Amino acid sequence: MAPNDSPATIVANAANVVPSPRQLAWQRLERMAFIHFGVNTFTDREWGTGTEDPNVFQPAGLNTDQWAASLKAAGFKGGILTAKHHDGFLLFPSKYSAFGVASDRAWQNGAGDVVRNFTDSMHKYGLKAGIYLSPADLHENLSGGRFANGSAAKPVTIPGDPSEVVNGVTFQFTSDDYNTYFENTIYELMSRYGPIDEVWWDMANPTGRTQPYNFLDWIKIVRTLQPGAAMENDGGPDIRWIGNENGYARQSETSVVPYTGNAAIAADNIVNPPGGNGAADLGSDSLLSQRKPDGTSAWNYLKWSPGECNGTLSARHDWFWHPNETWRGVPELEDMYYASVGRNCNMLLNVSPNRQGQLDQSAVTVLSDFNARLTGTFGTNLAAGAAVANDTGTANAAGHAPAQALDGNLDSSWQPSATTGGLVFTLPAPRTFDVLSVQEDLNLGQRVRSYAVDAWTGSGWTQLATDTTIGQKKLTRLAAPVTTSQVRLRVTSSRAAPAIAEFGLFKRPGGSTQEGSITATASGRCVDVNGQSTANGATVQLWDCNGGANQRWTATAAKQLTVYGTKCLDAYGAGTTPGTPVVIWDCHGGTNQQWTVNADGTITGIQSGLCLDASGAATANGTKLVLWTCTGAANQKWQFR
Repeated sequence: MAPNDSPATIVANAANVVPSPRQLAWQRLERMAFIHFGVNTFTDREWGTGTEDPNVFQPAGLNTDQWAASLKAAGFKGGILTAKHHDGFLLFPSKYSAFGVASDRAWQNGAGDVVRNFTDSMHKYGLKAGIYLSPADLHENLSGGRFANGSAAKPVTIPGDPSEVVNGVTFQFTSDDYNTYFENTIYELMSRYGPIDEVWWDMANPTGRTQPYNFLDWIKIVRTLQPGAAMENDGGPDIRWIGNENGYARQSETSVVPYTGNAAIAADNIVNPPGGNGAADLGSDSLLSQRKPDGTSAWNYLKWSPGECNGTLSARHDWFWHPNETWRGVPELEDMYYASVGRNCNMLLNVSPNRQGQLDQSAVTVLSDFNARLTGTFGTNLAAGAAVANDTGTANAAGHAPAQALDGNLDSSWQPSATTGGLVFTLPAPRTFDVLSVQEDLNLGQRVRSYAVDAWTGSGWTQLATDTTIGQKKLTRLAAPVTTSQVRLRVTSSRAAPAIAEFGLFKRPGGSTQEGSITATASGRCVDVNGQSTANGATVQLWDCNGGANQRWTATAAKQLTVYGTKCLDAYGAGTTPGTPVVIWDCHGGTNQQWTVNADGTITGIQSGLCLDASGAATANGTKLVLWTCTGAANQKWQFR
């Protein structure tokens, strides 16, 4: 992009940014497992020290086939193993370090190779194999180590040991001691173990010192030896860390992000996104339109940079296995799925092997139950068999007919001839559903700014849901099941002619019980208990969605909306007049704690008949929730996510 490009030109250009083939293949995986395993498993630590005796690592019953079989049965497409965590302990034999399994005489007499076991098992079961390699290294940070030792950069050949050369491939770099070591280990990992599909570089640094990282050289090794591998870092080059570790993406998650830097090397470089990975906005039209004081664009280039959402199976948010470990329940994992895969972000769920080198059966059971919940929901698309037609006033582009939004092919799509348009799905018979799915054709980019879904009532259309960006997939859980014979998708705003690859209607097993965050249609913010308070009378407000327990609500069969498991959404003082504050209180079964979650997005108090309302139609963080006369306005519309 040119410095003098207008905001309109930049936004138009963003509509035509598309993923590389490796990025597209990666985004369609949707669910991967993170596998943290190492000396920390045996020392009961999350971060090691680098001083551990290698002999502490003794997984006597190591069974990576069990890992792979369990993950495949649970619907995961592969796993990423911590080949080296921050402690520096190597789970593979290396020619360049004695701190690892090669020095572990207590386990396989120093002949063990966990990475070999892992990759062989992944490939055996048809799964993707990924490698996590921490740049920081506490062992090499010890006295006499190579990390941040002040050594001068000098010409080196990678690999340093000629016996390690594979297919004649070597690299000539100018590297200091630590980068030379790290580059040699990358070469080992990328050349020994068959196809590697993802490389994860965690940028945490517990050493307290700064070591320059030769990212361009590291990336060159991976691109050469494993051209299909997608690389993750805070800012790429292929995958962007989402900015939190709770497994939640933004409600409006974009894969097209503006950057500053050298556009010529953007595809093979690591650059942090604007405002950092945790910024609330990484790619809106407003952000893309920002200018420097001299009036030129704030950005040098636009890049396809999809997000990855990592979270833990551990209920304690542990990454490594610990004694008496407990696991998240299926409802919480389901919420994580909707907040990651359902928000244009791949889900990376950490599953920790125990000291025997196996996944606990209790963990396997939870994963199996979680997958059963998802397959029970998404196993049948209730829109299948529908007749698909353009809505009144919509014409489609040549080669992008309406039926292509329901042909099961993500590489074909319906595309209206304008930047807005609608599709009508006439179902073979009335069908009942409570989940909506929309996917864009990423071959043409991510273009949709906003859309809505309507149901035919027999005499007219009623809006079921509205949302912002789509991308790879956007999922919406309706407040209550809907039965209809016609559904309409309306793209209400788009950067260019949108391309809808797939549309789906689904029904969750077990009735209409709702669990998850409740978002305000007007603001996209979540119903939140102020300050994470658990006290009776704590105010309920709007706040940026963050996946916290104070934003997780359950609609029970008793018509309560509970939070923390024991507190209920409560009309304060059993008030029934407009303006009555909404708070939390111990659940007691009173009618001022009973609510009807309606198909039109409103939530009404059973005692008062009034609607849950964002006070004053405000949308800012901290906006208090109250009861108010139902008006049908956007500040009284809510969606479970």
